Amino acid sequence: MMTALTSIFWLIITLGVLVTFHELGHFLLARLFGVKVLRFSVGFGKPIWSRLDRYGTEIAVAPIPLGGYVKMLDERDCEVSEDIKHQAYNHKPAWQKFLILFAGPAFNFILAFVLYWMMFVVGKPEIKPTIGEPVKLMQKAGFFTKDQIIAIEGEVVKTWSDVSMYLITAGLDHRDIAVTVKTEQGTIRDRTLALSQLPKDIKESKMMAAIGLQPWKMPVPAIMGDLTARLPAANAGLQRGDLITAINGKAIADWYALSNQISKLSPPIILTYQRQGQQHEAVIKRFVADPDDPKRQVIGIRPMEPDKEVTDFARSLYYELSYGPLQAMPMAWQEMQKITGKSLEMMGKLLVGKASLENLSGPITIAQVANDSAGRGFSWYLSFLALISLSLGIINLLPIPMLDGGQILFLMFEKIKGAPLSEQFEVRAQLMGMLMLVSLMSLAIYNDILRTLS
Repeated sequence: MMTALTSIFWLIITLGVLVTFHELGHFLLARLFGVKVLRFSVGFGKPIWSRLDRYGTEIAVAPIPLGGYVKMLDERDCEVSEDIKHQAYNHKPAWQKFLILFAGPAFNFILAFVLYWMMFVVGKPEIKPTIGEPVKLMQKAGFFTKDQIIAIEGEVVKTWSDVSMYLITAGLDHRDIAVTVKTEQGTIRDRTLALSQLPKDIKESKMMAAIGLQPWKMPVPAIMGDLTARLPAANAGLQRGDLITAINGKAIADWYALSNQISKLSPPIILTYQRQGQQHEAVIKRFVADPDDPKRQVIGIRPMEPDKEVTDFARSLYYELSYGPLQAMPMAWQEMQKITGKSLEMMGKLLVGKASLENLSGPITIAQVANDSAGRGFSWYLSFLALISLSLGIINLLPIPMLDGGQILFLMFEKIKGAPLSEQFEVRAQLMGMLMLVSLMSLAIYNDILRTLS
């Protein structure tokens, strides 16, 4: 319940910031060119709060936080007296209309740049993209455990997000790519990853598994370390040094599998373990609240501490991706270019059928990811907010009626025709645009629900 509430909270914050900044672009340019703005609304529906500014514009907040709008004086919507016709949107020259429409997406790009700059200045905790045990295509290509990916097709990569972004887009094209790694010994090697061998019509969600790429993780055997006294595991007779081999008869390979299985089960559970070569069983009859985190249910076990060499290597993978205020500016611009390019590439693949429509996400996924990124830290949330701002800017420039890009397309038609478009044509186009947007939103929400249920 608490997770749902915090997700809704971060969804409102996220969309509130992005929508306000987007509509602010339209609002400021309209004011600059002398267009009378009747209402500036953040959210849809009947306003729950509003006030008039000194120019007579109603500033409003509405209850549905999935968008917003700037309503301008326009003779196509209402009667306009002769003395204020010069303030009507429809009386402005085409170049001013274009800039008013373009300002919304442009402000989203500006906001994304500022957010990426802030992210780099604050510093974002990251992990060097280091490979675990390679299998499948990774093994065939000659990768080894602890190889660190430093470039893909000549482009420097610094994070796992970079790696997955490059591999998924190339994998959808079934295109072989050059991957540069730094080996455990510190030498630089180039390897060719044969993505052309991926199965046809593979879904993006299964791409990494089919490639055989998995991040390196610290090897932690399922051997008991110190047990917390008077908690269920200790009460059931488990001791330091016991090796857990199965849970409810299902074999487990390491501590990760042990922790994962326990989190999915409800008591009672049966732990099979080895002690001094002998096999035993312990019945855990209940879970208890973690003394350090009451939200978690635990049985009171900890792993043995790994070797110092392993611990030192794991620590060497953690770093902070950060730059000074001046250096962060070109880095923020590069990040914007990279994300924009990959986003457009993925949109193109969606249109031609190379990418699955399952990739479309709606408000539920945005809420969940917003909550998760906020939980990871301020810089992670800045990165997420910048990504969504870029996406909003790109989507609004698509030539779909009701979006800014569709209105810009109408302006181009008017310029070519030399006269305003007929009201009947605009109404039909708007209805078609609404149908397209409702269909896409419905599909996105359907995908959200499927992800949540699975």
